[in-house]
Amino acid sequence: MMHLHWKKRNNLHGLKSPEHTERRYLKSIFVRLKMRISERQRDGVIIAVVIAVIIYTLFNASFLLPPKAYDIPHRETGRDQLIVGVTVKEGSQEIYWLPGNSKVYDLLNAAGIGNHEKFNEKTLRTQLSTGHAVSIESVGTIEVGEMDNTRKMALHIPININKATLEDLMLVPGIGEVTALRIIQFRETSGGFRTLEDLMKIRGIKEKKFAHLKRYFYAGKIS
Repeated sequence: MMHLHWKKRNNLHGLKSPEHTERRYLKSIFVRLKMRISERQRDGVIIAVVIAVIIYTLFNASFLLPPKAYDIPHRETGRDQLIVGVTVKEGSQEIYWLPGNSKVYDLLNAAGIGNHEKFNEKTLRTQLSTGHAVSIESVGTIEVGEMDNTRKMALHIPININKATLEDLMLVPGIGEVTALRIIQFRETSGGFRTLEDLMKIRGIKEKKFAHLKRYFYAGKIS
């Protein structure tokens, strides 16, 4: 009876019971928490959409740009394909994949370089090989040389172990500074590598390691 009298008396003054007040407090917390979750979900959706748009734009950016002659070089599939480079007037070197019997004039055609009459006919008919680099000067002269070893290795082209520098050797996976120095020392004292198998004469290179290394080299001319 005392409890009912207290409840009625407090209701007369517009007050709520402790249980009702607690329920309202918990309800207000739940509403605020729900609003926060909804805001986070909304922000998460916006971020996800923005990331998706960025990825899509980057992936398809190449299709939004006008094509260039060197973006999709002349390329032939097959075991006899050549990988050669061409540089025009001290510009950046562009790489082309050509059929195995290609000559200098084939490379110029693939690169979109015309007016062949200003070049030496004999040079134009020079047979190309993988790793060749053709340089075209402004005066109309053509020089056929070799790509640098760093570029060759990036293109998975074997390099001449008899001309590789210390830095070149250290770019090969599995060759550290010590092994690179031993290779150079062997090359200097023995007159060069006559075959790649000579690598196994170097301390630290056995059959298993040689099987891994031989794909990166060939035993070419010393000078």
